[in-house]
Amino acid sequence: MVFSIVALALGYAVVVGKSALLSSDIPTQLRQNVIFSIMSMAHELRQTAPAKTNITEGTSSSAITFKTPYDSDSDGDVVDKIGNVEWGQDITYALDGSGQLSRTYAGTTSVIAPNISSLEFSRPAGQDEILQIDIIVQKKDGQGKVYQDAEQAIIKMRN
Repeated sequence: MVFSIVALALGYAVVVGKSALLSSDIPTQLRQNVIFSIMSMAHELRQTAPAKTNITEGTSSSAITFKTPYDSDSDGDVVDKIGNVEWGQDITYALDGSGQLSRTYAGTTSVIAPNISSLEFSRPAGQDEILQIDIIVQKKDGQGKVYQDAEQAIIKMRN
C-alpha cells in the first residue's frame, strides 16, 4: 500500500514537472520563431529594389511581394548584356489563415514559422530604400497562459 502511494506521488511529480518544463520552453520557442522569421525575410528583402516591391513609400501591408536578382539568361551574371539587372519571379511573404508565416515562390508555398499573430511591412515616407518589418508571435500553454514576443527589423534595400 505504501509502495503504491509513493509510486503514484512520483508519477504525479513527473507529470507536473514535464508540464512546467514545456510551459517554460514556450518563450524560447517563440523567440526562435521570431528571430528565424526576421532573418529569413531580411536576407531576401535586402536584395530587392524599392521599385520591385508591392509596397510604396509611406504605406504598409500585411503581405509583401517582391523580386530578387536572378540570372535568367544563364550567363553566370544577374546583369544582362546592356547592364540591366535581371529579376526573378515574384516572392511573397504573408500570413496564412492559421497563423503561419508562409513564403510563396514560383507557385510553391512553404511555411517559415508558426504562431505568428501579427505581421506588417511598411515603407516610411521620405526613406525610399528603407523597409520595416514588425512581427508578433504568440502561443498559449496548456493552462491558458498567453506568451508573446515581438521583433522589428529595418532593412535597407538595394538601389
